[in-house]
Amino acid sequence: MGSVLDFIECPNCKQEASDDFYYKTGEEYIFCQNCGYHRSATIINRDKALNELTDADWEIKENKHPYCAYRVSTYGSIGYYCGSLSSEQEFNDLRVDISNDPEVNYFSVSRFVDGEIKEEILINEKN
Repeated sequence: MGSVLDFIECPNCKQEASDDFYYKTGEEYIFCQNCGYHRSATIINRDKALNELTDADWEIKENKHPYCAYRVSTYGSIGYYCGSLSSEQEFNDLRVDISNDPEVNYFSVSRFVDGEIKEEILINEKN
């Protein structure tokens, strides 16, 4: 499956967001690591040929105004796990889970508040 990775202006915070477009299928995944904006267009019915797909065969998800973006790293990993949270409750739940995980060595969140990106590092125990 071929894809093109591009960087676009986030529709929410106007910072840089990644756009991963799968040109053979038309699927697309946009994510902003600054504010957490996320949009995905995914084929859910793979039993049809691409030219036979209808709107019902696609799943479109969009989080236009997320609560935050997060980054998590664990000991021994070479990268981060990133994601988007929709509410303060989701953030509080994740913060509790992360604080109970001894493998986590880095955890940060960033939010788009009053026109600015605000970053908070909650765990920073990098080797």
